[in-house]
Amino acid sequence: MTSRSLLSTILMSVVIVSAISACGRKGPLEPPPASGTSMPGEPKPATPPVKDKRFILDPLI
Repeated sequence: MTSRSLLSTILMSVVIVSAISACGRKGPLEPPPASGTSMPGEPKPATPPVKDKRFILDPLI
């Protein structure tokens, strides 16, 4: 393997890994809708849920 093809292979690997690692949502984890994590005596949060922002690639998922 020549040094040029080795460099090309490494560069393509870095580009692919960078593209794959950028997938996902930024922010805290979201509990399932029917989770029972709150205790009966705890007050409910007063803030309304934030509307989910659409992203251009969302239809592909």
